[in-house]
Amino acid sequence: MRIVSSCLVSVLLVGSAASPAMAAEDPVLINVGLVDSTYATTVLDALGDRVRASKPVRGLSALRLEVPAGDADSVRAELSADETHVRFVETDGVVHADSDPYDRVNREPYTGNRVFGARTWGPGSPDVTVAVVDTGVSTNDDLPAARITAGYDFVDEDADPLDDDDHGTMVATVIAAEADNGVGASGICPRCRIMPVRVLGHRAGGPAEGSSADAAAGIVWAADHGAQVINLSLSTATPSRLLAEAVAYADGKGSLVVAAAGNAGATAREFPAAIEPVIAVGATANLTVYSNTNSRTDHWVDIAAEQNVHAMDRQSRNRTLRNTSGAAAVVAGVAALGIAAKEGNSAARVRWGIVSSGANLPPARARVDDPKIIDAALTMVKLGATDTVAPVLTDTGLTSGQVLSWRGTPIKPRYSDDHAVQRVEQIVDGRVVATADQPWEELWAVAPHGTRGDLPVTVRVTDYAGNHAEATTVVTADAMSPAASVVSPAPGSALRSGPVDLVVRASEDSVPIESVRVGGTLLTRAEGTRDWTGTVQLAADAGISVNVRGGNGLTISLAPRYRVDDTGPTATSLSPAHGTRVRGVFTSGLGGVTDVSGPVLAELWADGVYAGLDHTAPYGLAVRSVRSSGPVQLYWRLTDQAGNIRTYTRWVTADYDGPAVTISRAPSNKAKIKGTTRVYVKASDASGIARVELTVNGKVVARDHTAGYMLAFNASKSAKAMKVQVRAYDRLGNVRYTSTRTWYRK
Repeated sequence: MRIVSSCLVSVLLVGSAASPAMAAEDPVLINVGLVDSTYATTVLDALGDRVRASKPVRGLSALRLEVPAGDADSVRAELSADETHVRFVETDGVVHADSDPYDRVNREPYTGNRVFGARTWGPGSPDVTVAVVDTGVSTNDDLPAARITAGYDFVDEDADPLDDDDHGTMVATVIAAEADNGVGASGICPRCRIMPVRVLGHRAGGPAEGSSADAAAGIVWAADHGAQVINLSLSTATPSRLLAEAVAYADGKGSLVVAAAGNAGATAREFPAAIEPVIAVGATANLTVYSNTNSRTDHWVDIAAEQNVHAMDRQSRNRTLRNTSGAAAVVAGVAALGIAAKEGNSAARVRWGIVSSGANLPPARARVDDPKIIDAALTMVKLGATDTVAPVLTDTGLTSGQVLSWRGTPIKPRYSDDHAVQRVEQIVDGRVVATADQPWEELWAVAPHGTRGDLPVTVRVTDYAGNHAEATTVVTADAMSPAASVVSPAPGSALRSGPVDLVVRASEDSVPIESVRVGGTLLTRAEGTRDWTGTVQLAADAGISVNVRGGNGLTISLAPRYRVDDTGPTATSLSPAHGTRVRGVFTSGLGGVTDVSGPVLAELWADGVYAGLDHTAPYGLAVRSVRSSGPVQLYWRLTDQAGNIRTYTRWVTADYDGPAVTISRAPSNKAKIKGTTRVYVKASDASGIARVELTVNGKVVARDHTAGYMLAFNASKSAKAMKVQVRAYDRLGNVRYTSTRTWYRK
């Protein structure tokens, strides 16, 4: 990748004066990748006055052109054709900030990400610089000037990147606000430095905006000036090779790029987040991913973090940074802590530490393809942070003699650690029976099923390094639940919807059963048995919920599932094809047969005559057609295990008629012939002609398989008198002869 020279920057920051007609048009911005930065003048000269203004993309061999809308297509075409000077041409995308800040203050938003646990290994280092490529950064009460490095403004093209919008300043305070200064809230990496790079401008009534070209230039500038982490709380839906080259350049310089994945709540990619090796950051709130996320086939969002994070604006007002802008800032701050955690931690290693440390959100709140949520404390351990001190457990959360059932009860053990506890467990008889390993999870203490009486329960807390502490409390277990099963209909069987006679049988060793209920229906105990019976409705959802209550008040739920099947089997193919001509014995088959309960019987009739049955897919049966030509009806009937029937009908044509065959040109009857004699034949048949043959005295002397049939033989080698016939075969084997001619050899 070539770098644009400084002289080119000064030369190209110009634009021609627009005529009134041009000024009335909306301009189009076009990014042009140059083969070499020295070709900029050549390219501009070739385009002439169609270019209103041009701007080099600093740090990359590229230009951003502003052209009238009416000239945009011709300019793109001309540039695309210039392979000598131009590498690529693309529309410059609109890049926008990924948050609309509002004033609700959330001073401790990082619990789910365990940021405070990560901070116990240190508040970062002034040797680590995070570039905030955004609306600029201004100082405030939480971000003094001493913490801000020199930067650049690509919107106004000067070295004064002050914030005109608040967004960039708020991002910077999330990452690196001062700690313990009595104002605001501590940034994630409060000793790190901020490098302001302005690429977005304030927009009234909406998020700040900028261009892909300026964003690309800002990324390169930050990398060139030593930013170990580059935060991009911005995105565009427009793919950009220019942004991809900027990301590759930053990666080559050793910078870790962190970008917002966008807030549309869709699965479509946003850029530069979707460009590897950028860390694409989604946002969570209330343990749900609300931002753009992954699809089943495209896992492009790498990690998620909490949104609605505390920030401070230019006027030192406490604000909240929302959506993926806030989430990306959280991840950028954790990345800065990770770089500071151990000397030599590279961008690639920190990226691995963040992405591989993600925790699954609760299954009830997350979609299967959603990204995991960042665990900052685990990231620090993976990146070399050490911990040799075990946690201190002061209270198990249980009391001696407390009654504990199999249903469980939430407990809150009391513990402390010099860094962070990763996991809390309940252990019974050496086996872990309950675990809470996420900040949002409570530990539910349970009595293992079937236990009763004194039960020693151990609570163990474990930190990220594997150090642990544990304590034991003896509780009273009361977890002997009733035991029963559904015996009829057998769970998993195929049934039609509607009334079902249900039988639930108590186990021999079950506690006494007080009642068995299905919805509003109480089952009745069959006298002298362990069976409870009743008629219940089976609906299309194929499930029945059975509540079994024991005499001790404990209950169990049985949920037998059935395959409800009210429709017959379906087939995707039936052979032969409609209208196929057949003769003698042929095979009819059904393919692609599917059914909820499974097809069990396939039967076939041909013109009302039973042809047979087949139990095994794919289904096929031999059919003997009638001995006369004409239509034949094939009638298939499929019957499944639930008794549902579906039929398929197909018409074919029996063909026992031979082809039409005539001699179009040949010696006449009783002609005298010698040498090579040719016979020209016409033949046709609805089933197609397989071949025609010439016989002399009953012996085949010539064949032809191609229409425009010509049969030739050497009469000089034949008997003096020759009985000659032509016969034609169709593709089913039917044959027809011409009348016999008699020829004589000269």
